[in-house]
Order: sequence, then C-alpha cells, then structure tokens
Amino acid sequence: MVAVPFSHAGGGTRGGGVASHHIDVTVDIPGRKVAGTDTVTLKPGTAELKLYIREGSKVLQIEHMGRPVKFDTAKVPNEKAHAITVKVSAGENTKLDIAFEGGFESTTEAFEKVKRGVAYLDDGVIGEEGVFLPSSSLWYPQEDDGLAPFTLKVSLPNGFRSVSEGDLVNADEENGRAVEIWSSTEALDGADLVAAKYAVTGERYKGIDIYTFFFKRDDALSKTYMDKTKEYLDLYGSLIGPYPYKKFAVVESFLPTGYGMPSFTLMGSSVIRLPFIPDTSLGHEIAHNWWGNSVFIDSSVGNWVEALTTYTADYLYERRKGEKAAVDFRLKKLRAYKNFAEGSNIALKDFQDSTTTASRAVGYNKGVMVFNMLEELLGEEAFGKGLRGFYSSNAGRSASWTDIRESFEKASGEDLGWFFDEWLKRAGGPRLSIEGAAREKKGALHILKFTVVQAGEPYILDLPVLIKTEEGDVWRNIRVRDERTEVSFDLASAPASFEIDPEYQTFRILKDEEVPPSIATLLGDKASVMVLPNRNKPNEKYTPVAGLLSKDYGLETTSDAEIGVKDFLASASVLVLGGPGENSMMWLTGQYLAKHASVAEDEFRIGGKSFPRKGAVLVLSTRNPHIPSKVICFFIADGGKETALEAAKRMRYFSESSWLLFRADGGVEKGVFEVVRALRFEFGG
Repeated sequence: MVAVPFSHAGGGTRGGGVASHHIDVTVDIPGRKVAGTDTVTLKPGTAELKLYIREGSKVLQIEHMGRPVKFDTAKVPNEKAHAITVKVSAGENTKLDIAFEGGFESTTEAFEKVKRGVAYLDDGVIGEEGVFLPSSSLWYPQEDDGLAPFTLKVSLPNGFRSVSEGDLVNADEENGRAVEIWSSTEALDGADLVAAKYAVTGERYKGIDIYTFFFKRDDALSKTYMDKTKEYLDLYGSLIGPYPYKKFAVVESFLPTGYGMPSFTLMGSSVIRLPFIPDTSLGHEIAHNWWGNSVFIDSSVGNWVEALTTYTADYLYERRKGEKAAVDFRLKKLRAYKNFAEGSNIALKDFQDSTTTASRAVGYNKGVMVFNMLEELLGEEAFGKGLRGFYSSNAGRSASWTDIRESFEKASGEDLGWFFDEWLKRAGGPRLSIEGAAREKKGALHILKFTVVQAGEPYILDLPVLIKTEEGDVWRNIRVRDERTEVSFDLASAPASFEIDPEYQTFRILKDEEVPPSIATLLGDKASVMVLPNRNKPNEKYTPVAGLLSKDYGLETTSDAEIGVKDFLASASVLVLGGPGENSMMWLTGQYLAKHASVAEDEFRIGGKSFPRKGAVLVLSTRNPHIPSKVICFFIADGGKETALEAAKRMRYFSESSWLLFRADGGVEKGVFEVVRALRFEFGG
C-alpha cells in the first residue's frame, strides 16, 4: 500500500506555500526522540503558511534571518495533530527555520497496535530494531496540500543506515555518529525516514540504481529482488511511462507492514523472504512509484491509487497466467466484497485508506472491478491510451478520480460522466436476478426470452450472456438500465442453458448461494460470535485465539455455559472453539460439521482424504442453515495453546477457504466448497 498523506479536511487540490524543505535531524534511539530543524524556502507571494505536526511532537520556535517569528498553534479537530499558522510576507528566496522535536512509541507498542486484519500504522516508531517515520504521520511540520523537493540530513548512532526518497548524496561520520544526506530534486508530498542496521547491496540498471537494504547480507536474495525489479521497471516503463526516479530500493522492515514510497518499498521481515513475494507484492509496490508516488493522491473525491495499482499489478499478473486465473481473481474480489463490505455505506469517493477490512474491500476490490469494467467498455486500445495519458498529464502533481475520468474521455472520445457517477458516488452495487426464462421455436428460429431484474435503484450495465445451444456456445451482450429489462435473442439452434456474466466481468453483489461458506464470512461480520468451552479443561487452549480474533476483528465472545448461547445460531455467524468433548455447543452444531468432515481420535477426514490429527488444527466453515448469509465455523486444535494461537494467526491469509488444516509439520491443506451459479438458467428436457 502507499502511505496516504494526512488531510485535515478530506484532501484537496495541492498547492502550498513551501518551495523546498531542508530538514536536519538527530535521532535519539534510546530516548525514542527526534529533534531538528526544517529550513523551508517559501514561494514568493506567500502571505500565510499553515503546517501540521503530530500530537506527540511540537514546534519549538520559528526564525527568519535569525529573528523569532510569531506563530499560532491549534488542535486540529478530530485528528491527532496540531496546526501551526505563520503570517509571512514572502519575497524571493525567503526562508524560515522551524525547530521541532518529538517522542515516538516503541516497537513493542507498535506491534500491539498493528491489527492482523489490516496491517496499518498511523504514527512513527523508534527502537533498537530501527526507525520508521512515515511522512503521513507528520513527524516533521508539513503542509497537507503541498508538493516540494527536499533535502534530508539525518544523524544516527554508528552502525545504523538510513533510507529516504531521492539520492544519497553524502555519507560520513560526525562526532562519532553516522550522518547521511538524502536529496530529491523531484517535488514530493513528504519525506519518509527509515533506518536500521542494514547491509546494503546495489547495482545500476539503465541509469537507475537498484538497492537492497537487508538486516543481514544475503546475496542470493538480493539478486532475486534486483532481477525482478529490473523486470518490473521494464514492464511499467512500456505500459505507463518512464520510471520517475533515479533509484529503487527494497528495504526490510522490522514491522509487519508493507508500504510503497517514492523510489523505495518497505517490506516486513515476516514476508520479504517468502518465495512468492518477488512475483507478487514487489511488483505492486513498484507500480506505486507511478500511482501514488509520482502521480500523487488528491483525495478530495476518494483515493484511486490502490484500485489502479491493483489493476495494473496484481490483476495484470493473473491475466498473464491465462483467462482462468483472471476469472478466479475477479470472482475472489467479488466474494471478498460480499464478505467484508456488503452492508457498508462507503462509496469509492469516500475511500481514503485501508484501515478496516470493509474500507479495504471497497478501495481495492470494488475499485479494481471498476477499472475492469472501464476497459471492457472502452476496449484495450483506448483504455491503454487513457492510462498513459493520465500518467503523462499528471506526473509530478496530485490527481483525482476527476482527472482519471477526463483522461479516459479524451482517449475514447466518449462522455463517461454517467459511468464515474454511478461507480464512485453510490455505495454497494447492483443485485441481479433472472425471471421468466423461456424458449420457443418460430419457423427455423429458436427464441430465447428472459427478464433481468435489478433490486433497488438500477445501474446502467453492459452484461455478457453465454448461451449453450445444441450447436455450440453463443455469446451475446445486453445493456440494462431499468429495474426490469426484457431480453429476447434469435438463435439458430435450441438453447440448453444461458448465464449472465459467467466470467464475472461486472461488479455486483453476489447472492448468498454464490459465495462458499468461508472463514472470511465469519471475520467480515461484526455480529459474529465466538463460543469458548467453559466447562472443560481445554478452555485455556482457546482463550488466546478468542482474544486475538476479538482484537483484530471485533468479534464478540461468549461461552457454551451461557444461558441462551444456542440462540445465536438463529441470527449470527458463530465460531465454535473446540471439538467433540471440548465444547458442548458441538451437541447442536456437530451435525453441520459432519456433512463435510469427520473428527476421530487420531485423524481428521475431509473430502475423502485423511490427515493425522496429532499436532494439527482444523478450521472449517459451513453455511448456517438457520440464516444462509451466515456461517458456522469450527476451530479444533490438537495440542496446546501455542499451536492453536499460531493457527489463528495464519488463518487470515487463507480466509477465502471453506476449510483449512494446519499440519503438525507447518504445512497447510485447504479447500473451497461448491456453490450455485445464481445467474445461470438451465432448461430441462
């Protein structure tokens, strides 16, 4: 993800009064403090400068040519920040020296705050493990709507290396400390500072310096990341436009978070060595150097960056694997939206950052589907032209969804106001069904008739229809815009079946029966309830699991001994912690588990396969028969609380699965139960 800039009023067109920053700071690792000066050069004619700084920091003084300048400090409503206002009369090359300092939380405190549902931090962190000061945290005083070049001079304890935007122009030692200077000639929306005891490897490729900053030297891993970086730089250079910076660095983070900053990416130690990351997440973060870190976010009508990055990275990689992978990707996005955001009132114009699972499902999942529908509407050639035009027209400045619309209108020659109004301003999505399907024969022709029904306020939709006939497949397209649209096709042979949007090209709210019961259904429903075993000894094994899921997803906890606990089955998704002999709720729910799996003393058996039970954990989700939109999940652990807790931590990575089996050797088995295709109709006979 890209670090979203602070906006005290929901964003806006970027202008600002700062022409450049020269930041000079000292980082006190044991004291977890930063102190220094930002010398800002003002744009001529600036009469008032408004800067923002986090609550845990403060501006000490402001000087002009060595003389104090008065300034006002005020708390920003509903934000953990203060506004600093300075009245000035800026002429050519007017400079202000702004002294500031701040204290930051420890790495232990940061780990406690990181939710495993969405790995996101909104403040800086300093500890012996390293330094993480994102510009979005307002660690130094900055505008909320300005783009400016900067120089950053940082003093650190010896042994530490820093990373920031721009180029490393000097590295030296002063007074027994490491001092490094980073300089960016490009206008940026902030300065990020990362530091740790890094081993640095680098090489030059087509005029771009590629680096790895790892905690331990690893030549093989560095080569993997540098080789893949070259591929992505070439790919996006041809797809979008020239790479906008002189360096790209892959930087290891002590935090379990991932960010894309201008000219570098920050990846947690827990993921950077996973074998699939160079083929997936790395490309996503490199794409952010075009989207979000060269064309910056004007979020006045929503954050478009994650949607477009996901489309030109994650989705592109699946498309290159083949059509089946692309279809599976789109279906997963629709299912995840259903699980995490079906009841959300967040429209794309309201999406700012992925601080919750619901907002993430809107910004990423719905957003990527909007770009898919746009390409389907315009065609590959016009879409590609619009993409490149959007970048070339907005590189080095902030842009919004409005700029995206204008670029694609220019590329296609079409008025797209209706499209962007429909998909940006409205929360949720279309709900489709089929009525009145019939076929008849008139002479040599076969007539297929049906009605497409939209529940609620209708959308304008272009829908592909696949018709299976006696002589083969026939594809047709329809446009619907009303609550009821009657459709009739003349066919050369009799239709056996038909399906609307069989490859999931259109964003819509899936029906309950189209979504397999999954762990995501449970985790995405804030009304879900976890039932702990209370009467039996294994209770302590599952208590940490309940605590983790309660913290990360806000789920309610009860026990099998509570009066009326069985009533939750009639209204909620339920997680039963513990198997037969552990949790008495199994008397009521065990029959639903038995439809898919069996639990024996020495084995778990699922889908005709047997797995040793010793040291394993089974997580299985089945549809709640009392309310089909909900699920009943089972979490059965063989072993102690450490085994159970580790499985709970890992299961979010496989939340789209209907069942998981974490083996004792660390491996994982998984599967998805079959579902109904609700927009398919088959004729009998």
